[in-house]
Amino acid sequence: MKRIAIKNWPKLPNDLIPIAIDRNSVDYVQASSNCFITGKPKLILMARTKNEAAASIKYASRVRKETGIDVPFSFRSGGHGISMASVNNDGIILDISKLKKVEIVDINKGLVKVQAGAVWGDVAEFLNRFHLVISSGDFGDTGVGGLSTSGGIGLLVRSFGLTIDHILAAKVITADGEIRSVDKDNEPDLFWAIRGGSSQIGLVTELLFQADKIEPENQYQCPITVQNIDFIIDDLESFVHKWGKWIDEAPLKITSNLMFTSFDNNQILVKMNNFWVGMPNQIANDAFKKASKLAIVKKYDQKVVDYGKAC
Repeated sequence: MKRIAIKNWPKLPNDLIPIAIDRNSVDYVQASSNCFITGKPKLILMARTKNEAAASIKYASRVRKETGIDVPFSFRSGGHGISMASVNNDGIILDISKLKKVEIVDINKGLVKVQAGAVWGDVAEFLNRFHLVISSGDFGDTGVGGLSTSGGIGLLVRSFGLTIDHILAAKVITADGEIRSVDKDNEPDLFWAIRGGSSQIGLVTELLFQADKIEPENQYQCPITVQNIDFIIDDLESFVHKWGKWIDEAPLKITSNLMFTSFDNNQILVKMNNFWVGMPNQIANDAFKKASKLAIVKKYDQKVVDYGKAC
């Protein structure tokens, strides 16, 4: 059995030793990083079950109590980490990326159960075969747990709303290490809080979603029309104003994302990604055409993909 000992910290329980990673472990660097920063925690616990996650939380509480130090404690699911709170220095990271099961609970009602360590690309690929979608993030490597508890703005948001709008129930581990089942009838205050409270309320390990349905068409199970445009601009304020007017007037079946890159010559590259739910029709094509006239086009692409390939 490997030895994990941290000076001045209480001894790690035997049942957590198999899932522990310290600074001497070969996979330490990857497990202590997200897409934005690399942390330097003293300990990483890679929970494989909700019971191991609960035991990890109890141990973190014990470390704080016995050392008298507010030791940093972070939750890490997919590792995308746009808030950068999923890693830390000199503390503990509880990684739940191994909790990634996705299952259909009721196909007719569109009920889907997803463990919080799954990433949205895998969820989308799984749901695609059932003609189901969940409004979620823009990138396939985004973790379900972090995004679902923080709001969830994604490529289908104007059509189907935020990710939190589709949460019907959840499994939550609170600071006392208790595993709680919450919904609108069971601990409703806690159920309300996790939908936007991020990791400040507890660790969500599992979510029950109400998915939406997209009818198959042609060879596509869940068709999404994607328009990608690269613009070159020199007046950001003017462009954003025109884009805002365009998307405000566009049908709700279109969601639009922008990414900006500034150059030394005061020019700005704008990458616009527009998503239409379903196959393109005249209304979609008219909206896409208006989008392409917002500025000087450097690159243009339009295609139909399945929902499972859109993020």
